[in-house]
Amino acid sequence: MVVIHLFSIYGVFRLRFPAAVAGGWISMAMYLIVLSALGLLSGTNMFRHAGALLMANLWGMLICYQMDLALRRAFLAVRDVAAERERSERLLLNILPAELAQELSATGSARPARHESATILFTDFSGFTQAASSMPAERMVAELSEIFAAFDDITDACGVEKIKTIGDAYMAAAGLPKSCPDHAQRCVRAGLGMIDYLENRNSTAAFKWSLRVGVHSGPVVAGVVGKRKYAFDIWGDTVNVASRMESSGEIGRVNVSAYTFDLIRAEFDCTYRGKVDAKGKGQIDMYFVTGARRV
Repeated sequence: MVVIHLFSIYGVFRLRFPAAVAGGWISMAMYLIVLSALGLLSGTNMFRHAGALLMANLWGMLICYQMDLALRRAFLAVRDVAAERERSERLLLNILPAELAQELSATGSARPARHESATILFTDFSGFTQAASSMPAERMVAELSEIFAAFDDITDACGVEKIKTIGDAYMAAAGLPKSCPDHAQRCVRAGLGMIDYLENRNSTAAFKWSLRVGVHSGPVVAGVVGKRKYAFDIWGDTVNVASRMESSGEIGRVNVSAYTFDLIRAEFDCTYRGKVDAKGKGQIDMYFVTGARRV
């Protein structure tokens, strides 16, 4: 019976190795002490029982140690898998919008969607090509990294989704992948915030950057592309017109189309520029945002 009890301690109860060893040896000692006190063990039987129990304990310790080692390895493997999954999810969240990252993680794919009402924001630096040719590569990358990191913070604060950077251009959108009624206002606030940030930075920085911002609203198609390096992107004529709003604008100004103006006119003061020629798009009504309207 005591041998079965020992094997239960080591193999059935699933105790940690130190606890199982302590329980096994205490059980063995108590068994021998009780039987000896009752006079049930003679000298020869005492050694015979002690030897049998000793072998049972040693065998049980070996089994328990192997089980404990296997459990530890399984726990570490599960922990490593969970940590790797968490790192992968964080990486996806840095690349894709949260809704699409969750869908991609759960199903392995993310369905494209058409958004009937969204707003696109483009920024670009004036004179970047000349600056890049004369500035050391490390300095140029450091400058862009610092500025774009600040733009990321601004878009996050305004509820705008960063799409991508293309060279010195920064592209963002609101109203997708989750729709919202104030997508145009969000993009305009972000654009004004970016200009304010650069003006403050230029007051103390050695190199002065000049920024143009363009905003346009309309329908777009959004989706995830790529096999190994996923990218969230948007397509449609709205994107092209938004790019023309930027290139047709002026330094330090947020230039918006008539479509966007209709959406923001109640909250922002704007100056009508008239019909401005946009490359490949002809004459387009444009407005400069002069600031938030005072209530």
